Amino acid sequence: MSSDVKRRISIRTRITLLMFGYIAAVFFVVLVVFNLLVQEYIKSIVNEQLKGFLQAAEYGSELQGETQPAGEQLQPDQFIIMPSGIRKLPRGPVGKTEAIIISENYELIFPTLDNVMFFDIEEIVSLVTQLEASQVDLTSKQINQIKVSGREFYLVAIPVEGAFFSGTGYMIPYIDMTTITAFAGRINTVLLVVTGLAFIFAAIVAAFLSGVIAKPIRELTRFAGRIGRGDFTESTVPYQELELAELADSMNTAARQLESFDREQKTFFQNVSHELRTPLQSIRCSAEGIEHGILEQQSASTVIISETDRLSEMVEDLLYLSRIDNLVRDDDLRTACDLRELLSNCAERQNSVAEEKGVRFVFDFAMEPVTFNCSEKHLSRAFTNIISNAIRYAREVITISCRQQGGQIFIEIKDDGKGVADKDLPFIFERFYKGRGGKHGIGLAIVKTIIEQHQGRISVKSDSSGTVLTVIL
Repeated sequence: MSSDVKRRISIRTRITLLMFGYIAAVFFVVLVVFNLLVQEYIKSIVNEQLKGFLQAAEYGSELQGETQPAGEQLQPDQFIIMPSGIRKLPRGPVGKTEAIIISENYELIFPTLDNVMFFDIEEIVSLVTQLEASQVDLTSKQINQIKVSGREFYLVAIPVEGAFFSGTGYMIPYIDMTTITAFAGRINTVLLVVTGLAFIFAAIVAAFLSGVIAKPIRELTRFAGRIGRGDFTESTVPYQELELAELADSMNTAARQLESFDREQKTFFQNVSHELRTPLQSIRCSAEGIEHGILEQQSASTVIISETDRLSEMVEDLLYLSRIDNLVRDDDLRTACDLRELLSNCAERQNSVAEEKGVRFVFDFAMEPVTFNCSEKHLSRAFTNIISNAIRYAREVITISCRQQGGQIFIEIKDDGKGVADKDLPFIFERFYKGRGGKHGIGLAIVKTIIEQHQGRISVKSDSSGTVLTVIL
């Protein structure tokens, strides 16, 4: 088995791979776009909420006059104690922003033991520890991302100074985005599950579709195999799909043509065998007559020569007929020639035979050149065969006409013989069909083939006044 055959895959596999590839591509695009949107959403929230603190720090003078509004009771998760008083923490789209204050050495300054009850001290301690372990640059004023105990925080450091601690401190507003990232993770899991189900569904659909497609193809393959084995019985299976129906019709047409060709071939060989057997038998009988002294040597030799010439002519016609298709179809061999001159030359070559029979040629040609792009050698052979056939049946005159009219060329070769019998007329162009006075039954078959190869047609009319063969090119 060749490597090309080994690399071939079935329709089911190809459809399955295509569907899997499409689903995987769609899932990948959806997953990437979704996660990018989630990240952009998180960044927008973080920038909106945390950068507010940076702007407030840059305009600290405006904050100095801000105090707790009279009569407003702040909840513990809404405020942070700063040196200038109580500051509100803004609420964003995903909830509150919490804050702590640490020293430049990552020591927790706020919340203190006095108000630690309002905060999750374990979360705060873990956050400060991670800040120190990561050595976050507190002076950069950049928003940082830190993961602590499986939770995701975004924070920024703002330098502050206060009366209840010495040195420089840093307020760390932070937002817990764990909920959003966890939600995104759950969505990704759901997408994975949906993709897995889609793969299973795709495999089922691919199996069904491949069965629907492959079954008629297998039937047509078996039909082609039958044709190859010589069984030309047409397929009667109806196909709903247009392409498959057209293919089945084409194969049925091919089967009919091959069956006809097969019959013709068998008939051809039977006729050839019969036609070859007759002259060979005559030659053998004459040779045996000479050998045994039964026949005169002169008369027997004449028979042998005559039958040998007949045999050679028939073999030559058979060889010509077998290769004529390829020769005439070669457009490179075609040249423009005047058909009047071509017909005159063909008649001239047959003139001696015509004179022996007392037959003369009459030419009825147009005055203007009748030019046609053709294989001069083969078209000359066709006209020679027609003229030779006409000489065999003519009494006195053969009329050859050639003219061009309406974009077509009309050529007529008419003899004044007794005409072709009605029963023979439909078959005179068939191979090995011999009417009254015929020789091999090949000459007019060659003519028909050559004319058709030149995209022309030939017809015949005959009555008691003679026979007319008309060629239209």
